[in-house]
Amino acid sequence: MLTRRLAAGGLAIAGGLGLWLGTRQPTTSCAPSAPEDERVHQIEPARIVVRPWLGPHHVYGIFVVPNELRDQRYSVTLAVRDFNEPVIRNLTRDKPYLDPELSTPGHYLERAYVPTRAALRFFIRGRFGDLRTACQWQLAFRER
Repeated sequence: MLTRRLAAGGLAIAGGLGLWLGTRQPTTSCAPSAPEDERVHQIEPARIVVRPWLGPHHVYGIFVVPNELRDQRYSVTLAVRDFNEPVIRNLTRDKPYLDPELSTPGHYLERAYVPTRAALRFFIRGRFGDLRTACQWQLAFRER
């Protein structure tokens, strides 16, 4: 009986802590930042999806990118707060990502993923609000 009560109490504490960390506000405000290099094109996401509890590939941003940047001469980096990682791009036109809500002429849609382990790191550090805030995300295109 005591074991059940301890387990139930531990589960309640863990659930409450998870709820508190998951609903936290961003730790920093969204101040506009100018790129350090004029050859760098930075784009904010049109939509973000943050559901790491569903497993891999459920934390990503969808970016509306001008067609001029759909070229191999650009390397792409995803930055979310202090997380920076190169993006593996799908440059083939045979299987593009389509979303009628976000599609605009002269642009294509690019999905950039944050690994689940990195999303959980945001959660554990109490910065999950930063991950859920679109202005914290940047897709940077640099000419090689």
